[in-house]
Amino acid sequence: MPSLLGRFVRLPVLRFGPPGAFLAVEDDTGPQTLLLPRLEVPEGTKEGDELTVFVYRDSEDRPIATTIPPMVSLGEVAFLEVRDVTPIGAFFAWGPIKDLLVPFGEQTREVHVGERHPVGLFLDDSGRLAGTMRVAEMLDGVITAGVGEWVEGEAYRNEPEIGLFVIIDRRATAVLPAGEPHRLSRGERAKFRVARVLPDGKRELSLRGLAHEELSRDGDAILETLALPGVPPITEAASPEQIRRVFGISKKAFKRAVGRLLKEGRIETDPRGALRARSRIT
Repeated sequence: MPSLLGRFVRLPVLRFGPPGAFLAVEDDTGPQTLLLPRLEVPEGTKEGDELTVFVYRDSEDRPIATTIPPMVSLGEVAFLEVRDVTPIGAFFAWGPIKDLLVPFGEQTREVHVGERHPVGLFLDDSGRLAGTMRVAEMLDGVITAGVGEWVEGEAYRNEPEIGLFVIIDRRATAVLPAGEPHRLSRGERAKFRVARVLPDGKRELSLRGLAHEELSRDGDAILETLALPGVPPITEAASPEQIRRVFGISKKAFKRAVGRLLKEGRIETDPRGALRARSRIT
């Protein structure tokens, strides 16, 4: 049964008992059963039905099944929160299952309760599930999404000259280029569009949609911001840093959207050259 630990598997219900449902398992040692606790057995389940479960060890170190998915499975990486730090290592929350131990030898930095760090799930030398912060080799998977498709990921590591590396599908990384503005903090989840497939097969991402969609969205955001009280005067010659701070978009996107808004008569400039929405004019 060690081959099932940390994995999602589909198993048939062999029989029921007071503790719950016993699932049939076939492995190298022959037929065995795996307990799914009574409170987790879906209503209406019958003998012979197949259930998708996650396999782990309970507090008494016995293999057991759960229908409640954890935040990470074997070979995957996700940001988890530190629950406790003890003499043997740090314990991370990873769902309804007992907290996951990351031994000191698997930590890449000192951690504290409440922090979130990328953690990968692996089987240690004793055959127990454990966590590691040494996740680089776990993140060499392939992203199958093509150009134009949207994917979800977690902000992982920022390299100023390259961009923000993002964990995708818990098994791979892609990059949000350094030139694209964002306000993502480490571990924050977001949706990204695959903008380009690089020669090595890696994906380059964007937080922005297709040009015509973003043009309309940027214009609406500019109008909403200009209508807010206390917004500092902004001209078309504003610096990229000021534009990013006020509107959260690049100067290129700003100029494109402002040009369209001026053409449509939805904004204008005051005598100082500052932009203002038409609706504010009296």
